[in-house]
Amino acid sequence: MLQEVDQFRKCQRIILMLVLLGIISAILWHSYILFKHIKEQERVKMEIWAEALQKIIESPLNADVSLPLKVVSKNKDIPVIMTDSLDNIMAVYNLDHIKHDTLRLYKKLSRFKEQNDPFTVKLDNGYQKIYYGDSQIFNTLTWYPLILIVIFGLFVLIGYLYYRTASMSEQNLLWAGMAKEAAHQIGTPLSSLIGWTELMKADPASVPVEEMKKDIFRLETISRRFSKIGSKPQLFPAEVNEQIQTAVNYFKPRIPGNISLEFKPSAKPLYAMLNPELFQWVMENLIKNAIDAMSRGGKIMIETKDAGKYILIDISDEGGGIPKKYRNKIFRAGFSTKKRGWGLGLSVVHRIIKNFHKGQVFVWKSRPEEGTTFRIKLKKIEKEINL
Repeated sequence: MLQEVDQFRKCQRIILMLVLLGIISAILWHSYILFKHIKEQERVKMEIWAEALQKIIESPLNADVSLPLKVVSKNKDIPVIMTDSLDNIMAVYNLDHIKHDTLRLYKKLSRFKEQNDPFTVKLDNGYQKIYYGDSQIFNTLTWYPLILIVIFGLFVLIGYLYYRTASMSEQNLLWAGMAKEAAHQIGTPLSSLIGWTELMKADPASVPVEEMKKDIFRLETISRRFSKIGSKPQLFPAEVNEQIQTAVNYFKPRIPGNISLEFKPSAKPLYAMLNPELFQWVMENLIKNAIDAMSRGGKIMIETKDAGKYILIDISDEGGGIPKKYRNKIFRAGFSTKKRGWGLGLSVVHRIIKNFHKGQVFVWKSRPEEGTTFRIKLKKIEKEINL
């Protein structure tokens, strides 16, 4: 059982990693599109800026160049270096912090050449080149994807630590519950055997040997059940009604006098791939759960139905019902509404049916003070298969 849980958690981790990679890829792709758009917009701005500068150079002395001058003066964020045809620096814009440092200017010029293609402004005796770099806004935005990924990673790390802590807590509860369940189940037949032993000392002839055999067989059954927890059990074709009848027969002489247990099998035999020992464990836990729910007595009804490709098993009680706020929690290891419960029975039921038998178990219906019906859904096989 624990191996199945570990495999399920491993699949969860793989899915989580794929989701995380998808989210990070989406962030990077969206950032790439955004940067590409900003880059194109800055290219358009510099093209207009170069045209305005060309207009100023070509205009006569008395011409009105207020509009081109306004366009040129509006560039406050894109750094520009103007050179002659031999790449000697002639003028700089928006680089006030290094405009007097020739060495740094030429290093910046080399970087601008790598970042963007230059524009050319024609002169009467030659031409000038306009090199420009990325704006401060663009450079700042390049850090945003990394910041987003780091923040997202922190949230994921916090979530993982919380999930890991919760998983370890659930596993610890499961181990503790298994130990208590084993002690509880072994206790009854063991106490009986101790009693038979004491009786044997007093009067060997009065000891009911058949009853002792039943207690020994019960201990063997418990041992086999718990031995299957750490490994994947084998499934066999089995008649479901017979398996349920065995569990009912075991419980009938052992339930309180104010509780009745009835079984209504389907009209025809129903076959499924089962592990009989674990399946009977499921039925015993559900019957115990029904008994615990009816402190004032009542009737437990078990019914099987043929639903085409599936077998439906309904276990109904006349207890107090399950509040809606608990219905999503009752199958969790460690959760219990009982004062003396350790929250393992329904967790075992859920894991055996879902993980081993690939079926479903859920609360079919529940009403306050009217009772609860648990439903098991198993895949049906048409006839018994001889292995």
